[in-house]
Amino acid sequence: MRLNRLMFLIATTVLLGAAAGVVTSLTGLWLHVPWFTGLISGAFFSTTSLMGFWAYLTLNFIARVTLPQRVWRWAQMLILALVLYDMLYWRYHLHTAAGADAGSFWSSFWQGLWPVFPALAGAWAKRRLSGRGSFLPALFFLYVFTMLDSLPFIWFEYGSSQMGPLVNQTLLIMMICNLYLILIFGKLLSPAARPVETVDGPLPTRPDGVR
Repeated sequence: MRLNRLMFLIATTVLLGAAAGVVTSLTGLWLHVPWFTGLISGAFFSTTSLMGFWAYLTLNFIARVTLPQRVWRWAQMLILALVLYDMLYWRYHLHTAAGADAGSFWSSFWQGLWPVFPALAGAWAKRRLSGRGSFLPALFFLYVFTMLDSLPFIWFEYGSSQMGPLVNQTLLIMMICNLYLILIFGKLLSPAARPVETVDGPLPTRPDGVR
């Protein structure tokens, strides 16, 4: 990827995160905070999404050059299933078993479930853009890495009345940024650096986009 395109990706992601923070703050979708607080937090969340995206690209490259493609696909499905299980049930069980106030089970369940829907929609859109082999990697990134990026907010004072709305707003902003990253990244690569579509999906690329 050329330097100017990399800077464009970083700048537009930060602007998108800041705009999402302002909109969610002004509308009070989950949390009522001043617009400038939403601006700052949205920009911060977008930089976290960028770091998560580069971590995903590095992990995907290492896995695809060291593991058989079928093994890596099954590993992504297994990790995705484990993260879903953790978000939908296990984290709630751990807090209740420890005697902590974890709030309502259904509130915790919905908090882990609703990001699945934009992740599925984004993975389907990525499949339309890049071929059928890109659906699972896109779904894996959109759900698993959105949750990983949000872990500090998910686990800090879990179950308190203030943290539920904050976690939802954090997840929403990071999901918006991650959707943008996964959909635009391929368009910013030079034609020679784009993955070549094969029967089993695109060939792996290095984090800088070079095969």
